[in-house]
Amino acid sequence: MWKLGVYSLFFVALINLAFTTGFIFYYRVSINPQGLRCTSFWGKLYFIEWSTITGARSYGGLWTFGFKFLLLSTTKFSSALWLPLFLHDMPRLKQIVSDYAGTSNPLAIQLKEQNTPVSKGKKAEDQIKFAWQGGIVHGTINLVFILLALTGYDFFIRLTELIDISKLLISVLLNVCLIFVLSFGIYKKSRVSAVVILIYLASSQAWEVIELRRIPGILSWFFLIAYVGGVQGTFSYHKLRGNR
Repeated sequence: MWKLGVYSLFFVALINLAFTTGFIFYYRVSINPQGLRCTSFWGKLYFIEWSTITGARSYGGLWTFGFKFLLLSTTKFSSALWLPLFLHDMPRLKQIVSDYAGTSNPLAIQLKEQNTPVSKGKKAEDQIKFAWQGGIVHGTINLVFILLALTGYDFFIRLTELIDISKLLISVLLNVCLIFVLSFGIYKKSRVSAVVILIYLASSQAWEVIELRRIPGILSWFFLIAYVGGVQGTFSYHKLRGNR
């Protein structure tokens, strides 16, 4: 059992690191006194002068796996450029932008606002929303997949060879109910629910690797990221409330 716990923690740390690193390499950023070099949605690098930046708005959610970006509008390009908000040294980025572009630049203003209690509260609520919505999708998919498997589809053929079909049905129904209950708990901003559902999914993934000798699907990693954000969001939310 202790091995499963170790693998679970390893999975959580690994997937969070992998996705963050991947996004950072994909959405590259460099700055000099003349302007900013960042990428479009498709990862193509562009350089923009500070004076051409006309707006900056926060964006993040389902399609960015919960990661936050600033979408920059410029007079130079018709499409927005993407600036990640999860760089290693965000305070230094804010200071450099303020020094080079000036405090009245839309990007400098938006970066400054990212550190206010209101912005932190919104980020926490977005993470919580992303987590409980992910939980609903997670539970629904599990229910649909097992029903298809029970009617003869081949999704869980190896699993049904290991477990009696009636026991499997009970187990999956309990699994679905647990996910829905914990998702509701996250919706109510429960830190316990957020931690439990994260540990539960990470343990399930570790069991799948150890016992079934296969790597969990992409959706499992997607839900893991959502639940990591849920833990961060619930703890941040209650910390901000305690500071009021």
